[in-house]
Amino acid sequence: MRKTLLALLGAAAITGTIATPASASALETREFIGYGSSDFGLELIYARHHARNQAIWAGFTDCVEYDKILSPYNARVFWRCTR
Repeated sequence: MRKTLLALLGAAAITGTIATPASASALETREFIGYGSSDFGLELIYARHHARNQAIWAGFTDCVEYDKILSPYNARVFWRCTR
């Protein structure tokens, strides 16, 4: 009985059917808001730079800008990032 159990456990370990983690990796999604202001028309560039820095510091590299709000001297961008 013991030899049979050990043989089954050995075979299962070789085939990887015992305690194997799930192979699918879950994606993590996070949103970042970047703010920028400028008297020279660079507010959108500053806002994108702010959002990009937040994403990089948090470890996200795949980002999409899904919305932006512009006013004469201020900008706000909304980024959705996954990793």
